[in-house]
Amino acid sequence: MCFSASASFIASGGLIGLGGVSFKVAKKKDKIIAAIPIMFGVQQALEGFQWLYLNNGSSSAFFAYAFLFFAFIVWPIYSPTFIYILDKKNESLKKFIFLGIIVALYSTIILIIQPLSIQKVGRCISYDFHYSLDWLLAMIYLITVFGAFFASNNKILKLFGLLFAILALISWILYKNNFISVWCFFAAVVSSMFFVYIKFKK
Repeated sequence: MCFSASASFIASGGLIGLGGVSFKVAKKKDKIIAAIPIMFGVQQALEGFQWLYLNNGSSSAFFAYAFLFFAFIVWPIYSPTFIYILDKKNESLKKFIFLGIIVALYSTIILIIQPLSIQKVGRCISYDFHYSLDWLLAMIYLITVFGAFFASNNKILKLFGLLFAILALISWILYKNNFISVWCFFAAVVSSMFFVYIKFKK
C-alpha cells in the first residue's frame, strides 16, 4: 500500500479485529462476507512486511507473490461467489464466477512464467510483470468484480460496488503504475463497512 509499513500494519490490525467481531456475530449465511475484512487484513499485513524489506533496500518474492495471490486469484473468484450466495443464488451472477475463474487461471500462469519486478515508486509499491496484455487482464478483472456487484438484486451490494468502482477509478487516475497496491488498500478499508452491513442487516 501507499505511505508506509505502519499504514499497512495499522490497516491490517484494524481489519482483522473488526472482521473477527463481524465473523463472531454474523449469522451462518453471512459469515462468507464477514470473513472479507479478515482476508484483506492478512493481505495488508503481507504488504506491510514487503515494505520492511523495501525500506532496507531489498524485496521479498514470498510476500509479493502471497499479496498477489489474494489480488489476482482469491478476489476474482471470491467476490462474485459471495455475492451469488448472498443474492439467493441469482443465476445471472454465474457468468461472473466463470469470468473470475478465467482471471484466476490466467493470472496463475502469469505469476508462474513472467519475471516479477518489485519496486518502491514514490510512496507506493509497484508490482510489474512486463507483459503486453496487462490491460486486457485488468479489464476482465474489473468487469468480473464490479459486474457482480451491479448485477446483484441487493441495493446495498450495488452501493458497495459503486464505491469500489469510484475508488478503483481514482486509483487508476492518480496511481496508474501502482494500481494493484493502491486499489487493494482502498478496497480493504471499504471492506470494513461490511461490519455495518452485518450489524444492521434485517
